[in-house]
Amino acid sequence: MASYSVRSESAGILHGRLLDGGKIDFPESFKEAAQHIRFVGGDDSSFVPTPLKMTESSSAVNALVAVAASAVAKDRYGVDYQDIEVNTDVATLFLMSLILPTVNGQSVLQHPQIVAECQKGDLYQMRKPIHRQCTNIYNTKDDRWFHLHGSMNAAHTMQMLGVSEQDVTDEEAFMIYAEKVAQWNAEDIDKAANEQYRQAGVVCNTPEEFFASEHPLYRLKSYIAPRKPWPPTKNTSPPLEGIRVIDFSRVIAAPVVSKILAVLGAEVIMVTSNTLPDITSTWVDLSTGKRDVNLDLKSQEGLATFESLIKSSDVLIDGYRPGVLKRLGFDHDALRKINTSLIYFRENCYGFKGPFAHRSGWQQISDCLTGIAWLQGKFLGLDEPVVPLLPNSDYQMGLAGATAVIHALFLRTKGDMSFDIDISLTQYNIWYYGLGAYTPKQQEALRARNSELHLRHYDEMSSLIMKTRAAIQKCRPDIFEHPEYFQKMSGLEWGTKDDILILIPPFKLAKSVLVYDVPSGCRGRSRPEWDSRGECPISVLK
Repeated sequence: MASYSVRSESAGILHGRLLDGGKIDFPESFKEAAQHIRFVGGDDSSFVPTPLKMTESSSAVNALVAVAASAVAKDRYGVDYQDIEVNTDVATLFLMSLILPTVNGQSVLQHPQIVAECQKGDLYQMRKPIHRQCTNIYNTKDDRWFHLHGSMNAAHTMQMLGVSEQDVTDEEAFMIYAEKVAQWNAEDIDKAANEQYRQAGVVCNTPEEFFASEHPLYRLKSYIAPRKPWPPTKNTSPPLEGIRVIDFSRVIAAPVVSKILAVLGAEVIMVTSNTLPDITSTWVDLSTGKRDVNLDLKSQEGLATFESLIKSSDVLIDGYRPGVLKRLGFDHDALRKINTSLIYFRENCYGFKGPFAHRSGWQQISDCLTGIAWLQGKFLGLDEPVVPLLPNSDYQMGLAGATAVIHALFLRTKGDMSFDIDISLTQYNIWYYGLGAYTPKQQEALRARNSELHLRHYDEMSSLIMKTRAAIQKCRPDIFEHPEYFQKMSGLEWGTKDDILILIPPFKLAKSVLVYDVPSGCRGRSRPEWDSRGECPISVLK
């Protein structure tokens, strides 16, 4: 692949498939800001063992965020368009951010205090093998492949299949589910899981079965609202200084949106609840830059507090199943009455139109729906789907979502309007697929470069991430040897005096300093007020 350039391809995607070749009407200032961008990295050849252009697309979408931020800084502060540097190696590491935070050279998931805090969110013991293997790809009676998903409480899917609670190994648990799923036809288990038990799950399509049209990365829908200028601030501030964001979401994609907005200067409050389960291995990475408020939205007090936060916010990020906020009394019209200038951002798996719009979903579900998993399996020489190696569509959709929010904030200052934003994992995957695959010769070189990587359909996400990290460590050991790729932050809000290292954003602006001002920390540690910091309620701190 000597003639192929990751950096050149990343630039081509940015200019040809996003700013000029996409279906989004970007402001001219975004395009002008993009003339000042430079892609760098330690290796200009592809190295992630996947058939689609994961490094290049991540680099390009990171660049798009930086371009939007540069345009905002010029608009707010009058500074010239800034030189932008995007590191393609860091853009690749960004896709595995959740496993990269460390304390004293070891993973945060080996730190006793942090592990103890994270375990509080695993309400249904999802690390238990009989629960963990509820989320995996299985062969059906009619020889299709179905991605079963236990979400954050495997009990409902276990009930559907007739699987009892038991202490078994991962291998034994996998065989139990494989035997149960093999008794169903694909269409029947898909309908039972999604319609009867309201659990995520999807038939693994081939790309040919799914792709029929092209979609933009996101959609902005404007409505009439009073023009809202940028909040007053000093000229040396980050691009989004003074912007207030509510993150009402869990797990990966939507929290990535607010994490990126936070590093650009926005004040982010994440609304969570200790009564809801979560994927706690994501917490250290995805709580970075945010304060965390514990609200019970089933109580009148919690609803009133949530409404008070909305009144003075700029952006509401909604990452729950479609209809959740509406059932809580916060539909589109209610939100507009509370805050006429609010930008309402919605993210889900399938999108907000069509027969699957009401379904819950995850990255793996969209990867299987769109055929991306089949492409990965065939790349590895298998006649079966394999979920792509990293939470790629989660993290990259998060980048696209952050761009969408900046885009809407920019336009909101120019006229009497505000915006609803709709984005989905499937929208991203359609765009990603449209970038095209590596050539057969390039794919052969990638397999040779990662010859010790062996995956099958039964490798679930935690296994995929760790095996992919090991493969990258072997073919690109230098990529993990850059302390400058990480920001040191206090661990006090996790209840430890040890510092935590968090991956920096893959992009840099010449004049705007981008750092996470709020350190990562435990759930429910903050007061539900803007411009207010709370202490993490952990006894070790007192």
